Amino acid sequence: MPAQQIMPVNLNSALLDQYPEALEAAQRALFYGDALFETIRVFDGRMPYLERHWARLHAGMSALGFTPPKTWEAAFFRAEIAKLQLVNARVRLTVWRSPGGLFRPENDYPQFLIAATPLPSDHFEWPGAGMDIGLCTAVRLPVDAFSNFKTLNAPRYVAAAREAKAMGWDDALLLNANERVCEATSSNVFWWEKQAVYTVPLSEGCVAGVMREILLEISNRNGYLLRERPVTFAALQQADEIFLSNAIRGIIPVRNFTGKPLTTGMTRQLYESLLKYAALISQ
Repeated sequence: MPAQQIMPVNLNSALLDQYPEALEAAQRALFYGDALFETIRVFDGRMPYLERHWARLHAGMSALGFTPPKTWEAAFFRAEIAKLQLVNARVRLTVWRSPGGLFRPENDYPQFLIAATPLPSDHFEWPGAGMDIGLCTAVRLPVDAFSNFKTLNAPRYVAAAREAKAMGWDDALLLNANERVCEATSSNVFWWEKQAVYTVPLSEGCVAGVMREILLEISNRNGYLLRERPVTFAALQQADEIFLSNAIRGIIPVRNFTGKPLTTGMTRQLYESLLKYAALISQ
């Protein structure tokens, strides 16, 4: 049997004898986006929401058909992240299928990469200026079995972020394939109508956000009337207040939505409840 021929590659005009080892390891993530990721906040060396991130990541790996080792669990990744000796940081944990195969993989064993960037504080901060957001017109988000997970299939979010920058907004909301509001580029969407707070249901294709889950729990504990409901862009324009949420920034109030100024009083009360919850689970 003849030896397998080694084929050279051209990487940014540099001719290499073979595929770079580091890129080879992440080949399926690079070629097919065959990967998932989590963004985890470290507060003064603590990772209080890691178990929630692991639950979503584990569910995503199952949906994509990964076969992770039995050692992979929340405690394993807590120890791996701790090796970086972080204080206050944003951690990105990416997992992808091992190299081999074309669309049909040769094996389903995953690999992982942990990277971090520093953050300035050990708590969720209230952004005094709030956000100015608009509506992305360029793309629509699909609604399928993978929509609730954070995958590397992100060109639509990139397009929305670029549109927001071009329009002078801080962020943009994306519609789903049914022409209803889905989410922002990296956040879930909430809004107030009178004294009730609403959010988009997971069936609309939004990411199953960790902070979204926490806010649902906090609202129930503190007597807020929180409901999940699909919403059109036109209906959202009638909201009294709008805010976004994610696991890195917590609650992000919206001060201006498509040119309409918004108040943030009820959102600030919910933010205060979040701080109390965060302090409680840190004890």
